[in-house]
Amino acid sequence: MSDADLPEELQALRESAARFAVEQLTPAARAAEAAGRWSPEVLAVLEGFALRGLDLPERLGGEGAGCLAKVVLLETLAGGDAGGLPAADQPGPAAGALEHCPDAALAGKLAAECLAGRAQCALRVPDLELAGAPALAWTPSWPAMRWLFESAGPRLRLLELAAPLAPTAALAFHASGGASGSLASARTLGEWTLPTPIGVAIRGRARLWSAAVAVGVGQAAFDATLAYTRERIVFGKPVAHHQGNAFELAVAATHLQGARLLARDAAAGFDRGDPHAGFWATQAWLAATEASVAATDLGVQLMGGHGFLVDHLAEKRFREARMLALLAGGRDAAEADVAELVLDVPDPLFAPGAAS
Repeated sequence: MSDADLPEELQALRESAARFAVEQLTPAARAAEAAGRWSPEVLAVLEGFALRGLDLPERLGGEGAGCLAKVVLLETLAGGDAGGLPAADQPGPAAGALEHCPDAALAGKLAAECLAGRAQCALRVPDLELAGAPALAWTPSWPAMRWLFESAGPRLRLLELAAPLAPTAALAFHASGGASGSLASARTLGEWTLPTPIGVAIRGRARLWSAAVAVGVGQAAFDATLAYTRERIVFGKPVAHHQGNAFELAVAATHLQGARLLARDAAAGFDRGDPHAGFWATQAWLAATEASVAATDLGVQLMGGHGFLVDHLAEKRFREARMLALLAGGRDAAEADVAELVLDVPDPLFAPGAAS
């Protein structure tokens, strides 16, 4: 759905978040990268938006506003600066694992700690083809990182870290930092076998988080590229008006809009209890990360040497788009999930009541 199709309360949320993104997040993006965190003032505003618990159900202590509200908020904030979102939004990508965790009491405990800012929880999609290899995870580098869900196929496992992960240099999302370490000493708190569609839904929720952020990053890159190429004159006319560049810009805009609609539709599917929402969320992630990488790469290319300088945010957005395409198991795991369910998902064009 487009912005005009959003419910009135979500339009108001998007407009408020957009003002905040333009006025506070974008101007401070490089300072936040250097500091390795968003400022207390920024985090206080995000508390007002109920970023952490917006999509969590009330039974887990959340706001119960739904996935669509969360997707709209993430997309809008990422358009200003996505750098601090992985650290600020807890449980964030792990929300689906908490919702579907068979141990409701344990899930409630984790959610309460995350929402209060006392601890962090992450979700990891392990590579089944590398069984026996050292188990590593990338997470924000907060010392409060305590729990890690692992989701692969029908299996869901919850680990409690024995020691804080070691800080490491982040390749993207510098305002969230980075940490890595072995999970060999982690304690298993629970391990369950779930129906395959539930496993895909858990991973789909994590991918939907990344899809929303990717759309915001890609759109910000596109808008900045368009503004620059309309002003920059080469061979007597603006760079954007050269035919080849114009074609590429048009394609980028189309793919971003398509990804936005897919992500919002998948989010609405989760909200209405669609059993295939995880499938569509995974498809949205595939489209969103591809569109975002293409849009951010185009920005670097059309800005020329300026695209590699910190004077612009082009190179930062490219790094973030690439990182988002590697999360939740990357493209291979996403395509495996889609292939697992593709024959069971009805074509919406042929669903009862579909327009002819």
